[in-house]
Amino acid sequence: GSMNNVPKSKLTKLHKMPGIKDVLGDYTEITYTQYNAIKLVMDGKQGKAKTSRELKRSNSWLDKRIHAIDENKYYITENE
Repeated sequence: GSMNNVPKSKLTKLHKMPGIKDVLGDYTEITYTQYNAIKLVMDGKQGKAKTSRELKRSNSWLDKRIHAIDENKYYITENE
């Protein structure tokens, strides 16, 4: 996973936490709001198009996170 789209301020905070560097590579950052919205899609309660519009993200962005949640390779962060 690339870290290009993670805000620098978040990265510096994370890097101060011991041991997190090791796991970050494979893990996807998801905020509480995004997680809840993505879970609706995964449970078939809301369409992907509507969700990506609400989150102002692309379908591929959504797919990546659905995949990450499926594989338990994600970490939840606070909303901005």
